[in-house]
Amino acid sequence: MKAPRSIAAALPSAPARKLRATLVRRVPLSPLIESGAVDYLFMSGRAYRFNTAGVRCVYFAEDEATATAEYERHTRPLRQPFATFFADVELAAVLDLCFAGTLKTLSLTSRDLRANWARAKRPTAAQLLGEAVSQQARLAAIRYPSDAARMKGFAGANVVIFPESLRRPDHVHILGPTKKPLQKWP
Repeated sequence: MKAPRSIAAALPSAPARKLRATLVRRVPLSPLIESGAVDYLFMSGRAYRFNTAGVRCVYFAEDEATATAEYERHTRPLRQPFATFFADVELAAVLDLCFAGTLKTLSLTSRDLRANWARAKRPTAAQLLGEAVSQQARLAAIRYPSDAARMKGFAGANVVIFPESLRRPDHVHILGPTKKPLQKWP
């Protein structure tokens, strides 16, 4: 499904910011290691908060507390081993939905960002926004407030990165025990 013209049309004028940070990802351990070849940048292709089914992207948290809150929110009541890893990320242009001015430019509200995408019968505004970002070349990612962190009583943010929108010198490097990344984009 294509993003509504209003969202896609507003993207070129939406403010963007640079992001240079160490981001965090926490995932269940079994799917990460079961094939034998670890894919830290695995993309399931399933719909999520900022993507419809088939849109390639990876979600990270800005800190370990937020990654923990997100993991616990999505794995309850199941308790299982998990892996936490870190990525050195440098992105020239990120759509920052933690900034009210960005929401205003896109005619979105905080409520639009929190819409229940899992039960929606059609794509939510946030999913359509992510789809629009995935189809253009100016923005590589979306930064947004973490609902899981808010529910735990603290402010946290997540970043969803769209690999097809990365342009050098943008990069995502999964950190390991040496200077050589365990995996990287591009």
